[in-house]
Amino acid sequence: MNASEILVPVEWTRRSLAALTPARSLAESTGSPVHLVSVIPWEASDDERRQALVEEARRHGLQQPRISVLRADLNTMPVGSEEGGLLQLVAESPGTLVCMATHARSAVGDLLLGSVASAILNRAKRPVVLTGPRFSADWRGPVRTLVICLDGSSLSEAIIDPAADMASTTGADLLLVQVQSPDAPETALSQDAAESGYLQARAADIRRRHGLQANWDVLHGKDPGRAIADYVAGFPDALVAMTTHGYTGLRRLAFGSVARDVVHNVGCPVLVYCPEDAEA
Repeated sequence: MNASEILVPVEWTRRSLAALTPARSLAESTGSPVHLVSVIPWEASDDERRQALVEEARRHGLQQPRISVLRADLNTMPVGSEEGGLLQLVAESPGTLVCMATHARSAVGDLLLGSVASAILNRAKRPVVLTGPRFSADWRGPVRTLVICLDGSSLSEAIIDPAADMASTTGADLLLVQVQSPDAPETALSQDAAESGYLQARAADIRRRHGLQANWDVLHGKDPGRAIADYVAGFPDALVAMTTHGYTGLRRLAFGSVARDVVHNVGCPVLVYCPEDAEA
């Protein structure tokens, strides 16, 4: 995934600044420049915020990132609203990879860390790298294992190409996973074999189209999000890749439930994609 730049929206919170770590790692792996963007109230000093961002960038090992400070009336509209804010900046930069933090809850929360992450996913229709509230301070990169989550649907398979492109540029190993529910004991073995065959077929397709080798594994659990999070915990410096559905109106503030649960629980970054035909 050769991004023209890696755009990192940040508030002045520890959770928000956590996104600088995967941004730095991906920048080093892909050669893409980093662009830090922060939105402040009209009355605040952009010089102070700019200098603070310079210091944080240095602390996170970022080399000479581009820095932009935008202004908004935080009393009347959310940070990054379409009126000249973050969403417009993203829309004007189609080659940009957004890397940002989120609380990954369904309710409206922190100014930048909730609704805007969902809005970018649903409107930009491009993969976004997210760090959730349990993102580990031990995650440093580079990405060693890229875990692609599939469920047999064409929607889930939409993540394969962008994930394979990222693996090509970062040198990460590809690992395909699918979660099997334990609720059908009499067909468990045949179901496991069927899902293994499905993952093997997807791996063969990746090898044919991208020239990359991919391993696969069938997971088990009633809660797919938790099963994925527990599994990925065994892989240091992993990055999870998956799709999510899109919503319109007020429902656009919510992630798809499995993607939301994964982002909320994993200690690594998650590449999330809401394809054009996923909106409901």
